[in-house]
Amino acid sequence: MPKLIGTAGHVDHGKTTLIQALTGVDTDRFPEEKARGMTIDIGFAHIDLPEVGRVSIVDVPGHEKFIRNMLAGALGIDLALLCVAADEGVKPQTKEHLQILELLPVHEMVVALTRADLADDITRQLAKEEVEELLAKSRFKCAPIVEVSAVTGEGMQTLKEMLQVALKTEEKERKGQWYLPIDRAFSAKGHGAVVTGTLAQGDVKVGENAYIEPGHIQTRIRAIQNHGEDAELAQPGVRTALNLSGVKLEQLHRGQAIGANGALFESKILDAIISWVEEPKHAQRVRVHIGTEEVIGKVFLNAENLELVQLRLETPVACARDQPLIIRRYSPPNLLGGGYVAIPQAVARRRTEKAMINEGATIEDSILDVVENHPRGVKTEEICRVLGQTPQQLGDRIEYLSARGKILGFAGVWFTSGHFENAKELFLEKLNEVHAENPAKAWTSREEVVARAGLKWNGKPLDRIVSALAESGDIDQDGTFIRSSQFLLQLSSKQTAFLQRVLDELNKSGTNSPSPAELTKELHVPKQATDEIIKLGMQAGEIVRVEEDLFYSKEQIEEIKKGIVAKFGNKHFAASEFRDAFGSSRRYVIPLLEYMDAVGFTLRVGDKRVVRS
Repeated sequence: MPKLIGTAGHVDHGKTTLIQALTGVDTDRFPEEKARGMTIDIGFAHIDLPEVGRVSIVDVPGHEKFIRNMLAGALGIDLALLCVAADEGVKPQTKEHLQILELLPVHEMVVALTRADLADDITRQLAKEEVEELLAKSRFKCAPIVEVSAVTGEGMQTLKEMLQVALKTEEKERKGQWYLPIDRAFSAKGHGAVVTGTLAQGDVKVGENAYIEPGHIQTRIRAIQNHGEDAELAQPGVRTALNLSGVKLEQLHRGQAIGANGALFESKILDAIISWVEEPKHAQRVRVHIGTEEVIGKVFLNAENLELVQLRLETPVACARDQPLIIRRYSPPNLLGGGYVAIPQAVARRRTEKAMINEGATIEDSILDVVENHPRGVKTEEICRVLGQTPQQLGDRIEYLSARGKILGFAGVWFTSGHFENAKELFLEKLNEVHAENPAKAWTSREEVVARAGLKWNGKPLDRIVSALAESGDIDQDGTFIRSSQFLLQLSSKQTAFLQRVLDELNKSGTNSPSPAELTKELHVPKQATDEIIKLGMQAGEIVRVEEDLFYSKEQIEEIKKGIVAKFGNKHFAASEFRDAFGSSRRYVIPLLEYMDAVGFTLRVGDKRVVRS
């Protein structure tokens, strides 16, 4: 895996001169840098180490006014090359840069006591002791200290050997979808838009589609260069230039980031885990450095965990889960702390509210935590937002949990089994309330019940949930209307008497049930009255509609089922056999048998049917 070295140290302590001596590259690119003799912006070079390979080097400025650029360069480095002038010793920016490195995921350090040719033995020794005292309080206390001179060449070979040893240590994890914070954007003649930066994680290949955030600008990787050489692939830690297609230069600027679809999020609110150098005040205005961007925002603390904070930003940034960041005061811009992004797109919450962050948990446990935290169901998109992942990344993990019964899913809305039971009980409770208020109305809109229950079920998830409740026997369903399976329609005495007259007519007809028009004629009542009482009979569960204008009483249907069993038992029978056995005709036989198939009483096998066992 390619490696990245980043310089650090006080202004004019020989960082750029040392890099030039190591690599032959002068990283001061701008005339102003040449004139003032100090690095203003980030410079880049590379060195080939025999046992490590080609290593990128980022040279960052040391002057306090250019601390923003130093942070942009420091994010993502594997090894810090801390430069301390042997003739001056530890200075203010030396201490500040060390504090920043302590807060970033930098695991290795080598100290170069530069300008050794300008210091006598006593001065060198004093400088070395100052460095040792400074490092003793940090996690870099075992870092080697090498006395070097870029002028005489003293210690240069030893320094290369120490860098090689440090870089051969265990590699940090940089898997995942690729992304690159943009530190430069320009137009190359004959090629179009180009962005540069250091690849933070993942591998990027020529021809891949990508997105730029903020802005969600779609583009494609036309070409790649590493240290000025064409490449088909770039790996994490490498200084990389990406030639883009389908995007204009005016759409690009430093501070954006480019990555694979789903790797980056555009966000103005993010949750982070922060180690504090100085504890901030709740809602304090701060400067947030993330990727190559500096943005103003406010920091909101958590009542239970000082390290858990929410950053609400004045302008959107590109960020990724676990991406490092630094926080400074708004004014004066002193260092406050640093850490990493835990939730890229957070939702504003109160100080006492729990955030969905479970450090060290597996992805499966994290998904379960999110689902557990949403008692009325949570969408796949919300799980992904909280965990800073895409549906493609989490899809298999979610299905894994579903297949093992850990969570229940309804068209992309997920519950624990306990939460679904509670939500179901609430839904049924509100349905019964509707029935109590309207005892003469059997069916009610499912959306009305959902609204009463305060649930946010709709669309396909609602379809699936209602179907599941119908299959379990908790409700009856008719299109988008529902009723409790325990509900009994309350009719007036006049309605009850009229319904009974209709049922009597149906029951005595066997399979050859009269039509509404025939009932109207037989009972000497208006057609409207017949239609209304049939509708009420259906709502009361006493009448079954088999097809348009063909109705049977519940008692008729049960008698026909008994007759089928008595006449055919477990034998297969044809429609014509059913017709002859019941003295009926095709007008009634086909609809009846299709109804019996639909309710699962019979099974069609070819042209025949058999009673299901």
